[in-house]
Amino acid sequence: MKKIISLLVLSFIIISSTKAQNLYTAELQKNSSLTITGSTNLLSFKLYQKDENLLKNKLIVAVTQSQNKLFLSQNQLTVLVNNFLSTNPMALKDFLKLVKSDIYPTLQVQINYLDLQPISDKEQVKKGSVLASIKITGVTKFYTIPILFSSNGDIYTVNGNKKISIRDFGLTPQNKMMGIIKVSEWIDIDFHMNYKITSEKNITKL
Repeated sequence: MKKIISLLVLSFIIISSTKAQNLYTAELQKNSSLTITGSTNLLSFKLYQKDENLLKNKLIVAVTQSQNKLFLSQNQLTVLVNNFLSTNPMALKDFLKLVKSDIYPTLQVQINYLDLQPISDKEQVKKGSVLASIKITGVTKFYTIPILFSSNGDIYTVNGNKKISIRDFGLTPQNKMMGIIKVSEWIDIDFHMNYKITSEKNITKL
């Protein structure tokens, strides 16, 4: 998944622009991570993507601000399901089977808008939330995801976590060994994204 936050950081540097649509370039940096944690009644397991699998070409997105909301256009992102890794090979195999990776090799994420909380210059870590649509196995659902972000020059760091049910996407958790091992429907999605953000140009006034 996700790069589930891959473009929300584009908005962090345009807070002072309230009625303009602007172009920004985002370039994902190393040491970024995406982890999905699941569990059974016996143990937990983690699925993750290496940062080199998350690194892509530069992305350019138009951003428009309306009050405290920042709307992003042309920002649908694609995650290759088979790029997930795990220290538990059986859990990874079951996950790929569950999401039907042979039929649906990717999952998509679309950022609809970012809702910013008032920002103080004294705050080292800032808060906000993003409304995102996530598409898995052809089913799209909307989630509000709380985030924390900070900046150092043109490098922006975003951290977030969201617990979701796989039943939202019409998926049923599988039990193993005649029901002895029961897989939970709940998974935790954790992301730590480092982006280099640069301004392209102001393209239009509303």
